[in-house]
Amino acid sequence: MPLKKRSQVCHFLHKRKIQVACLQETHFRTNHVPRLSHMLYNEWFHSTSPQNASKGASIAFHKNTSFIHTSTLSDADGRYIYVKGTIGPQLYTFCNMYATNVAQVSWLVTALAELETFAEGITVLSGDLNLTLIPRLDSSTGSSAVSKAALQKVNTTLTRAGFIDVWRSMHPNDKDYSFYSASHKSYQRLDYIFLKVPTLQYCISSTIGNILLSDHAPVFLTMVVPNMPKSEFRWRLNETLLSNSNISKLSQLLREYFRLNNTGDVSFTTLWEAHKPVMRGHFIALGALLKNKSRRKLKGSL
Repeated sequence: MPLKKRSQVCHFLHKRKIQVACLQETHFRTNHVPRLSHMLYNEWFHSTSPQNASKGASIAFHKNTSFIHTSTLSDADGRYIYVKGTIGPQLYTFCNMYATNVAQVSWLVTALAELETFAEGITVLSGDLNLTLIPRLDSSTGSSAVSKAALQKVNTTLTRAGFIDVWRSMHPNDKDYSFYSASHKSYQRLDYIFLKVPTLQYCISSTIGNILLSDHAPVFLTMVVPNMPKSEFRWRLNETLLSNSNISKLSQLLREYFRLNNTGDVSFTTLWEAHKPVMRGHFIALGALLKNKSRRKLKGSL
């Protein structure tokens, strides 16, 4: 992946507010992974092939995700990467696969067996499986080059492992595609995100984007982090309120506060700390007043 394209990918991910990104076909070889320290996505994990640069799977985390990494498992052929860690109080296992385009069944069985022994917490499995799970809905031609028996075994393997195709569960009869095959002259849905049944309750939405930066369309999943404590609201002063037209009034309010409350029976430390929320209330009220005036003025000019 050239430097320019890496920058484009990170910009696209940030624009879409992606917190965890799974990328396939990164084309990184073992011992030839470029430095991917990015101001927005500063934590990367890779599966690479020692010889073949046509493979590669990576997982990237946005700096605001607060992901704490604990362990990683990857294969030696650049086909899958499993990363385990916590976001807030919740343990996650993020899995990214780039399946082979032949013998998908045996490969998937092996990869899922490795995952079963590694995964803990909420498991998010994503990737390019190089096949359509339900050709009738996942291919514009309604057919697949993979045999019915093989597809049935893939679906059975995923079901036994407890995985559900999130996009399909939310769009049971819809047709949408993530790849265009020029050789077959057909659109196909080859890219998936899976969750286990008990964790589907945390899903908000799942969509398929447009084909922009590669020959595959991105698949998006929005979900909540269970038991995540709410971030504490921190008020900040709008410094534009300290303009010359407001400063005299605010100064008068501050002097009046100390005149009325500095009675001698309250310590100066308490007096000083108490003036902060009092003045904050005045600033909030002044800000609301100016905002309403601005809205009325704008409305009157329309």
